[in-house]
Amino acid sequence: MRIAILADIHANLPALEAVLADLRQVKTGLVIVNGDIVNRGPSNREVLERLLELASSKEGQALAPGGFWFTLGNHDDLLVKWAQRDPMLAELYHDPLFAPTAWSVAQLPQAHLDWLGRLPFQVAIAELSQQAFGLDKAQGMGERMLLRATHGSPRHYREGYDEHQLGTLDEISQSFPARLLVGAHTHRPFLHQLEQALVLNSGAVGAPFNGDVRAQYAVVEIEPNRLQVEFRQVPYDLQAALQAYYDTGLMEEGGLGAEIFYHETRTARSLLMPFWFWAEAQGRPRDWEAWRLYQATHPERFA
Repeated sequence: MRIAILADIHANLPALEAVLADLRQVKTGLVIVNGDIVNRGPSNREVLERLLELASSKEGQALAPGGFWFTLGNHDDLLVKWAQRDPMLAELYHDPLFAPTAWSVAQLPQAHLDWLGRLPFQVAIAELSQQAFGLDKAQGMGERMLLRATHGSPRHYREGYDEHQLGTLDEISQSFPARLLVGAHTHRPFLHQLEQALVLNSGAVGAPFNGDVRAQYAVVEIEPNRLQVEFRQVPYDLQAALQAYYDTGLMEEGGLGAEIFYHETRTARSLLMPFWFWAEAQGRPRDWEAWRLYQATHPERFA
């Protein structure tokens, strides 16, 4: 069984198209789109419509005879909750860093938001039948699977697999046993072998945070006595992706949040959370003045 794992597209259409073109050469049997399809980037509607088209077309069947499967990412869920004016987000509705979220919601028709709201928390592949199916967050605890894909971990979609999670991976594997645990969220590729499971983070298609601006995803080949992972890096038209911030109106309407996401895409580095923590440590509001001072203080992050 040959499976492609795509995650963290973040509304970057040129990056997605480059990966889809690469998939035509890779020839996988099944594609899992592992969350964070939308937000941050400028092409929310276009990315969603492209994926929905593939999921129900002959082109998609040719790319992935086993189908396209999707999980819910934290940014997908954020847009759904934002559109519903969820009171849990009350502190964010007037935060200038979240102006791109309001803009992204406005780009999507209700049918797209409804589809995002129905996405499963997990996509699992049964060990015996090798059939894929969707699961909610707490489903399948203790049941061994061939593969479990979640945007973060099966416990929370913000619990991404990386070197900082090594102390919890055994615990996750025991609660949600699988031969292969697949996550995303951190925007950085990661691979770690446990006694009972291989843990994989596929990296990010649309907004990598490892200093490599290419679109990144993973291909997994699972056989009875072999499990092979290939991390793929695909060049794409980065300038077109950056220009779309201006052409769509995101840069103008998204304010400081859009400016930060633009530079994250340009540099393939995480900037939002480092700036957030820096501003808190400095006792400064997260505004344009603080952002310019942060840029001057940390020029290496913007090279």
